[in-house]
Amino acid sequence: MFTQIITILILVSIIGCILYGRRLIKTEKVDAVFGNPERAKGGTHWIIVGSSAILLVWLY
Repeated sequence: MFTQIITILILVSIIGCILYGRRLIKTEKVDAVFGNPERAKGGTHWIIVGSSAILLVWLY
């Protein structure tokens, strides 16, 4: 039961973070990250996606 809840939460977080990242990319106007410290900040949604994917593979 506990593992099912964790798995569902992981899947929801992966989908939510990917959708948020895609929406954020559409609103950004500058494509270059190098040399732009403001754009390089705030990639926590991609960290959540990576960590959740690793956890999901581990639970599988």
